[in-house]
Amino acid sequence: MIMNFHKLLFALLLGTALFSCQKKEEVYAPATINGTWVFSAEGNGSKWTDLKVSTIYIFDGKGGYTTKSLKSGNSAVTFYNGQVYADESAFTQTDSKTYTVKTAESKYLFESLQGTYTLVSSSADLMTFDYSGPSPAAAYRLAKVTKFQSSQEPEQPEQPEEPEQPIDQTPKINGTVIQEGNDLVGLIHEKESGKGIPGVIVTDGYNCVKTDANGVYQFKSNSLTRFVYYTTPAEYKIAAPSSPSIPVFYKAVEPKGGMLRTDFALEPLPGGKETSWTFVGIGDPQCATSSNANRYANETIPDLKKTLAGRSSVYAMTLGDIVFDSTNMWPTMKASMGAVHNGTDYITFFQTIGNHDHDSLKPDTSDDLMDDYNSTSTFGNYFGPTDYSFDRGDVHIVSMDDIIVSSQSSSSKSNGKTWKYSGGFTQQQLDWLKQDLALVDNKAEKMIFICCHIPFRGSTANHYPDVLKLMDEFKEAHLMIGHTHYNQNYIYTNVHKGKGGLPLYEHIHGSACGAWWTSSCSSTVSGEPSGYTVYDVEGAHIKDWFFKGTNKSKDDQVRVFDGNEIYYKSGTYPLNWYTPSQKVGSYSFVVRGNANLKGCFVAQVYNDDDSNWSVALHKKSTGAKIGEFKRLANAACSNAAMSAYYYNKKGKTSDSYRSWTASHYWYFKPESANPALESDWEVVVTHTLPGGQVKHTYSCSKLTKESDLSKEFYF
Repeated sequence: MIMNFHKLLFALLLGTALFSCQKKEEVYAPATINGTWVFSAEGNGSKWTDLKVSTIYIFDGKGGYTTKSLKSGNSAVTFYNGQVYADESAFTQTDSKTYTVKTAESKYLFESLQGTYTLVSSSADLMTFDYSGPSPAAAYRLAKVTKFQSSQEPEQPEQPEEPEQPIDQTPKINGTVIQEGNDLVGLIHEKESGKGIPGVIVTDGYNCVKTDANGVYQFKSNSLTRFVYYTTPAEYKIAAPSSPSIPVFYKAVEPKGGMLRTDFALEPLPGGKETSWTFVGIGDPQCATSSNANRYANETIPDLKKTLAGRSSVYAMTLGDIVFDSTNMWPTMKASMGAVHNGTDYITFFQTIGNHDHDSLKPDTSDDLMDDYNSTSTFGNYFGPTDYSFDRGDVHIVSMDDIIVSSQSSSSKSNGKTWKYSGGFTQQQLDWLKQDLALVDNKAEKMIFICCHIPFRGSTANHYPDVLKLMDEFKEAHLMIGHTHYNQNYIYTNVHKGKGGLPLYEHIHGSACGAWWTSSCSSTVSGEPSGYTVYDVEGAHIKDWFFKGTNKSKDDQVRVFDGNEIYYKSGTYPLNWYTPSQKVGSYSFVVRGNANLKGCFVAQVYNDDDSNWSVALHKKSTGAKIGEFKRLANAACSNAAMSAYYYNKKGKTSDSYRSWTASHYWYFKPESANPALESDWEVVVTHTLPGGQVKHTYSCSKLTKESDLSKEFYF
């Protein structure tokens, strides 16, 4: 809102102090602004609105200006399409002083205003500035008044009357004409130069367009629009203005029938597009309490920093379930990721929404689409849109909400309720994704990451196949997934593959919280450590990746068990590796063993798959290979040791602790059929990365026994 001149001096960063610095007098020259304008403020991050104008600025084009204010009782004049329409009779002269305005390059000094105003963009009817000075930073603008004549202008001799020329009221931004009906408009420009950036994808989550040659975007909003946001181009920094690790590539908007202008200023990366960078996938922090959140902040985050020390250009993605139906934990969780130093830089944390991030304090309306829309609003308040994209190097990264909520049920967490759900996408989401990907240039030469919460694993439900088919258009394609609290790698061999020939790869990440921060638990539900996965990207290819257990060595990738061992023989539920069906007491939970494991070394490889890994038994003293392990198929076995520990020692009553969906188990039977009697052995695990250029070898020469379980699964 523009106030009268005297209020303007105090409320819009204005003051009576003159610019008396001698150096500035020498550097700055009189400005050449001419005509009648109104001065207005945006404030910190809020949107431009219809203005109640009370002050007019009249520039003489020679470095001078006067002001004119509304008469008492006038509430407003019309502001439309970047122009202000005022009638002379509505104003009265309140200040006869002529002030000065000076400029040096793009920096302006107004005598009646404090601070420096840096010109961001200008057109015939609008000048936009960034402000720096003693008051909080904000954005300001001068908007041209096209229907106002100053009574101070000298009288001119009477001239023959000329035909009245129509006023060009066509709205323009940076030289681009705004087409009728488009109500979401704006300029994407470089922060320092003000130059418009062409070819940037801009969206409201329903429609996608690209900025034109002038850096201008325009389109018609959807009735459910919450945000206007852009896809950060590969050549520009990720914007993170307040919390330096949390990206802010969006602005909240409320289209109400009028034209709404939203501009974005981007900073180029000093070295241009990154050719090598690091992506980190973090599954399910799922913090329900302050204690959980403190562990995430004090265990996971420091471990990340230590692992990633020395790396530049690091971008992390939390893959959903940031909280656990606990809306009160949002501020703490955002703060834990808000300023994570990595040397002289920060680790940027993007977010994917999970089922437990859908706010169950929102009412259940029995309209699934509206329930999903309403239940994502709290996530949006903290992190912005749920469906968005950004570019790094030669990779297009998309994050999407693949949870469709249906109804609510009770929960023991702070909300008292949780959403029931299914996995997949609405038609509206699929249409948005198609638009987004259609605007990506040279897809066959780029890699795509699609980040969601619930696994696809070849599902045919709710547009999963449509999304997978769209990914085939890229050179290389990867799904980044959370949700399961165990690692799993699902490879779409002979089903989906990129233009570069590699099959589509679905990375299902184990959880940062392990088994929901149980006591001091460091194990997921299938027994591997809690942690995250680090991906080294070069060009349009993942050159390398590794799973990193929290507070574990990077080389800790395998445990070895004795397939003959019976865990907790004297306990309530003794369990072993080789009995196919073992019921856990009154719960009737079946823990699966596998008869093939009897008499064998059993190797649990934390993040393996059936295509790119091999396991062998070697003689430790000489390195000679004794034999190759075989891999159990998925769903063939539970982790008998982990299940026995949780059911016997920790009193768990959930079937989660007998998980067998992802089998990470390999077996080899020595001649003795008794691993406990064997000596001078070493299990050697080899991971050959897809593409074959990188190979890792890990080893273990110790049996994990019942007596080790407290140490292995707990800190």
